[in-house]
Amino acid sequence: MMLPARTVCYSDWKTEYSGYLMAEANKHNGRNEYVCVDYAPETIAASNASEDAALLYFVQTVCGSLPWSYINGLELTCVVCTKY
Repeated sequence: MMLPARTVCYSDWKTEYSGYLMAEANKHNGRNEYVCVDYAPETIAASNASEDAALLYFVQTVCGSLPWSYINGLELTCVVCTKY
């Protein structure tokens, strides 16, 4: 299970990895899914082909009129957990 805005799992769950919450920009057409990207992502070896099928951007907080405990413009963290 992916938990946004957290860095640790619940006490009886196992942490698989933690990182940043990312998504495509809302101006892009197509899918719009939030994913948890590891703090140390791995890349594919470079090539000459265009592989920009999905460009990911950090999900950031936006403060509004409601009481808010986050910092405006802060990148949100996430953690992926499993339970046996």
